[in-house]
Amino acid sequence: MNEKELAPHIEDINRALKGKASTDEIEKEIQNFQNYGISLDNAKRAIVKKFNGDPSLLSVSSEKKINDIRGDEKGIDLKARIVSIQDKTIEVDGNEKTIFYGILGDDTGTISFTLWEALEVPLEKGDTIHLKNAYANTWNDQAQVNIGSRSNIKLLEDDEVPPFESEPQVCDLTDIREGMRNLVITARVLSVEKKVVQTDNGEKDLYTGILADETGKVQFSAWHDFGLEEDHVLRISGGYVRSWRGVPQLNFDDKAEVEFLDHDELPSQEDLRENTVLTISQLARMGGAVDAIIDAVMIDIKTGSGLIFRCSECNRVIQKGACRIHGKVDGEADLRVKGIIDDGTGALTAIITKELTEDILGYDVEQAKSIARDKMDQDAVKDELEERLIAQPLRVRGNVTSDEYGLMLVASDVKFKTVDVEAEARKLLDEVCV
Repeated sequence: MNEKELAPHIEDINRALKGKASTDEIEKEIQNFQNYGISLDNAKRAIVKKFNGDPSLLSVSSEKKINDIRGDEKGIDLKARIVSIQDKTIEVDGNEKTIFYGILGDDTGTISFTLWEALEVPLEKGDTIHLKNAYANTWNDQAQVNIGSRSNIKLLEDDEVPPFESEPQVCDLTDIREGMRNLVITARVLSVEKKVVQTDNGEKDLYTGILADETGKVQFSAWHDFGLEEDHVLRISGGYVRSWRGVPQLNFDDKAEVEFLDHDELPSQEDLRENTVLTISQLARMGGAVDAIIDAVMIDIKTGSGLIFRCSECNRVIQKGACRIHGKVDGEADLRVKGIIDDGTGALTAIITKELTEDILGYDVEQAKSIARDKMDQDAVKDELEERLIAQPLRVRGNVTSDEYGLMLVASDVKFKTVDVEAEARKLLDEVCV
């Protein structure tokens, strides 16, 4: 907390101690407690006890509202309602671990959270909680709350946190972010399919697919039968956003309003599918995207590209004939490119799978094995890929996800671009007003 935020708490401690400690001493004590991740309320009580004061005389709470959380904070004390919660499995030091993530809300807004430890009593959507000693960081320019092993969670009565109500937010698909609610979106349905999913209340119909506008595309989940069909143009009022691996996904249920608009309110399906090119800096702000199209240059091809061998048990890439999970195995041959593409606004990791790599090379995995044997060099195929791809203008398409290592695109299509040098030079000259 900064000096201005700490001032009322220092004054509160001073009142409780009745002059038994100086302001400098109190500030130093608070800093020591915060360095150990101890919540401000607990620190205040401990400081008053240390100087033989009465903690019951403390009157200023350190509870925060969601819109006060900036990121890079420790010892957060917050009362909030769980708007959504999901679990996922991650790998930590070679072991699988289940964590939980979702959205918290109070009367000032919403914020995404991650719960890093399982609880004896699982949290559920709609629970009202008092969260102590959490911490916050920033991801994609958005603050998010983290609940670790030192945090404390207490269930509250529902009426202890005011309901969250927000003004409708009209925005384009490229502007949606994790935690946004009460959205108003105008988009065309590119695809839709019905699924039956198992929920806590039994089986439920779920309608999923892709929406698009002039700015981009987004995956959606509709938890109500609105009669959606491919090519419908919709105005959805009351949507909310959840993310999976950093990719925002639009959700709406029976509380939302869906209005069907004239067909010509938006460009055609074909135009929306093919003509929305995003920059990597846009994707970084969005946190990822579905079916993104990027014009970029391949600047590096990483080790583990070209001809590789995978474990037949877990599909991991093996090194020197051994899988780090299953030991010595007979590997199954595969082809891929793991490279870095750059469009001048940023860079990301692009994974090009076997079929697309075969198209780039002009031959299949069996011929790749033959080339590697003839040259007695498994990297011979990687060398050829570098010759074909490095510094070449590409149009790459696929889903973009994000994690702590940055953005990653798994390509569904790769095309070499022909650059009109004269036209590009003219455009550049116009931009610099020459």
